[in-house]
Amino acid sequence: MQKARKQIHYGKETDVFYLGMTTGAFAPSSSGITFPDPTYNIYRSFSGIYVFEYVISGKGHISHDGQQFAVSAGDAYILHQGHEHAYYPDENDPWLKIWFNASGSLVRHLLADYELDNTIVIPGFRSSQHLDEIFRSMKEDPFNCREQLSVLLHQYIIALADFCSQQNDVHTQAVAMKKYIERSLTLPLSIDELADSVHLSRSRALYLFKETYGITPYRYYLSQRLELAQSMLQQSSLSIQEISDRLGFIDYRHFSGFFKKECGISPTQYRAQAR
Repeated sequence: MQKARKQIHYGKETDVFYLGMTTGAFAPSSSGITFPDPTYNIYRSFSGIYVFEYVISGKGHISHDGQQFAVSAGDAYILHQGHEHAYYPDENDPWLKIWFNASGSLVRHLLADYELDNTIVIPGFRSSQHLDEIFRSMKEDPFNCREQLSVLLHQYIIALADFCSQQNDVHTQAVAMKKYIERSLTLPLSIDELADSVHLSRSRALYLFKETYGITPYRYYLSQRLELAQSMLQQSSLSIQEISDRLGFIDYRHFSGFFKKECGISPTQYRAQAR
């Protein structure tokens, strides 16, 4: 096994160290709070520990086996044992973060059991509670807290896994709405029907779609109808009336008005320029 090489500049930190007995199953190392300091950086070529961190404020950067991540307030992340770690704060907005380091088969098995063994960053987790409790437990009794730390870490990993699962469900619903819109480009868009298709309220569906794609469902619908119209004008020999009919417009006048509003020129002008 390659020997770990560490290049570390610790900034302003409050550290607590575990001083009790350890086993191969679970060996807590340290916990702490890192205060904003743009000169702080840590590099480990082959880490002997798992690192659990939460960004309270500010921003930072992570490299994990060469993968680059930017993190900011509200994000949690896991740096895995046996991998290359490098992390440092943003120069202009350095992070304030809380962290816990540990090693052992228990940590490895928990991460695998909860399907976090390949997870690095958990964006938007927005809770430092579990790491706060770990820090407090180690600070209060650094000699006899190992069992309590194992329980607290287990609870933290469960919380991270539950959050990731919820985010996956949210992503699935957003994707389903996007596909629903793409299947309905020749029909009037009903936001209520769109929300019903993923079993959400109208307001929740609107929020979720915009949060995921940065655009409202209706604006996405219009943009996709415009793209389809442009493609048909460029690629087909259909008349503009036939294109209007196929796209489900009431008549040519409505189609022409929609196209000019969205594109800035009429369908006839667009076709002439495209050819």
